[in-house]
Amino acid sequence: MITKFKNNSLIFSFRIACCGLLLAPFVACSDKGETPEPEPILPELPAITVTSSGTYTVNNLPGDTTQTMSGQDVTSDGNFQTIYYSLEDGRAIPKEYAATDKWDIAFAGIYNSSIWANHGEVQFEDGSKGPGFGSTGRGGLHLVVDSEVDSKYYDSNTHKPKVLPIPFSYLDEAYNKIAEVPAAAQAKLLSNGYLNLDHFLGSGDGYAFYDFYGTMYPGNAKKSHVVYNMARPIIIKTAKGNWAKVIIYSFYKNKPEDPDRDDKAPFISFKYTILKDKSTDFSTAE
Repeated sequence: MITKFKNNSLIFSFRIACCGLLLAPFVACSDKGETPEPEPILPELPAITVTSSGTYTVNNLPGDTTQTMSGQDVTSDGNFQTIYYSLEDGRAIPKEYAATDKWDIAFAGIYNSSIWANHGEVQFEDGSKGPGFGSTGRGGLHLVVDSEVDSKYYDSNTHKPKVLPIPFSYLDEAYNKIAEVPAAAQAKLLSNGYLNLDHFLGSGDGYAFYDFYGTMYPGNAKKSHVVYNMARPIIIKTAKGNWAKVIIYSFYKNKPEDPDRDDKAPFISFKYTILKDKSTDFSTAE
């Protein structure tokens, strides 16, 4: 579900390309007699719900709920299917459009917790590729860490929250403080990679804290393996070159502020402001 806060024939062509005009009972265009493969049939796209700059909310965007990490090593990706979303259009995008500019943000990996922008040139030394490899998109990401807001709930020395659950009001505060695209985001975007959980498995600053062993709630088994989203907005350059800011509230169904193991995941809830005119001033979209 998406809510806007403000502003709101078939032609078959057959080409026979041969070395010359042959007057014969048949024409062979290939020594092997190969028949070109038909173009894949793409699924119909959902309706566009965003047509102008503004602030929008998305609640309970379904991730890949068919997979689980039960019995799997934490270093595995769990075979979760990547979820693609268009901030420009306000709609989920089928995976068949991965190599196009139809989407702006992707949720991949374990419980769809790795966040990518649409950049069609992402390829790593081991041969693996980004979720939008081959697209014309040249988007990117930038994580905003506001030390003033962070200090209210986070210990930067231990890389653990001082307060749990993290009040959503802190997330809104950090989000609202971003009046324009930061200079750091404009100068250097993360394009050849993704945003991850905070200081987990060797990662750096992230957008959410994962209490793997439940150390923040000792003795409470329902509080282990729980993700708490932090007050760290994400700046995104869309596939079309526009700017957006995003704050992710939750990966659990119905967006509980204090989740536990009984809450179903992944269901992604977030808010974003999109500028559809290449502007960098978010105040113009309020």
